[in-house]
Amino acid sequence: MKLTDENLLNHHNTYSETQLKENITNLNKKIMLATHKLTAQFCIQYILDMDIDSGSEDSYIYDFDYILDFQKHLTVKDLKQAFNKA
Repeated sequence: MKLTDENLLNHHNTYSETQLKENITNLNKKIMLATHKLTAQFCIQYILDMDIDSGSEDSYIYDFDYILDFQKHLTVKDLKQAFNKA
């Protein structure tokens, strides 16, 4: 099944991280953060964007603070540990 941003908006916390990974190119990072409870590892691998020179106008906002604003269950420590493992 091909997921869209609309699917995520209409079905909060419905899709597994595996399903999100399979559809990562179709999905908006902001919508994933706002609609699904994600693991620190997923956030580091698929959301975090420390490369402000990547060409994306939004790349600078996908930092630890931005992720933590949406993923209240995570801590800075969680993200740092996942970052160090990546």
